[in-house]
Amino acid sequence: MGSSAAQDTLGDADTAIRWIWDADLPPHDKQSFTRFVERFPTLTFTRDTEETLAEAESGHGVVLPPHLRRARSVLSFVSPPLLALFDGFDYECGASESEVDIWYSIGLGNAGDDMLSDLAEHAHGYVIGGWHGSEGSYLMVDTANADDERVFECDGVFVAYAVDDGDPVDELVAPAFASYASMLGHIVALRTWAGEVTTAR
Repeated sequence: MGSSAAQDTLGDADTAIRWIWDADLPPHDKQSFTRFVERFPTLTFTRDTEETLAEAESGHGVVLPPHLRRARSVLSFVSPPLLALFDGFDYECGASESEVDIWYSIGLGNAGDDMLSDLAEHAHGYVIGGWHGSEGSYLMVDTANADDERVFECDGVFVAYAVDDGDPVDELVAPAFASYASMLGHIVALRTWAGEVTTAR
């Protein structure tokens, strides 16, 4: 995005734990975030600044739900970004039935422009993660219901077909995680784009 792009705040595991426990978050979110950090204590962690959040909003034409802004201001992910594998989901969804490992790329607006537009228009959703190398699963938050902290999942291929056919899209979207913090708390392995895997401690 160029040298003028906003920068996240970086910290080691001890710093990230301080971010979490100093934050105004529900205890269960603090526990989920802490679980994630403690599983990968040698990595560098990130949290969004107001600048990075504003950049995402202006770049994608979206107003981020307050719960997502609050969560990612405490802990967003790791640096450099890695692909994430979950040990499961909080709810039954399409991805929870997959017979193959799904490695997700985590990030704000992590989808192509067409998919971001389709989900925004037809499912009031904003993508925060996607199956690396596939359109078979996207993770998103609800931008219309600000109090709904759940992370939802859908199959991007099915969404594209539904949009083309003029069929409803919202019925293709199902809850996957109780919150952004819960989502990170379910990560059990991280992988570089080159294939090097770090498993949870």
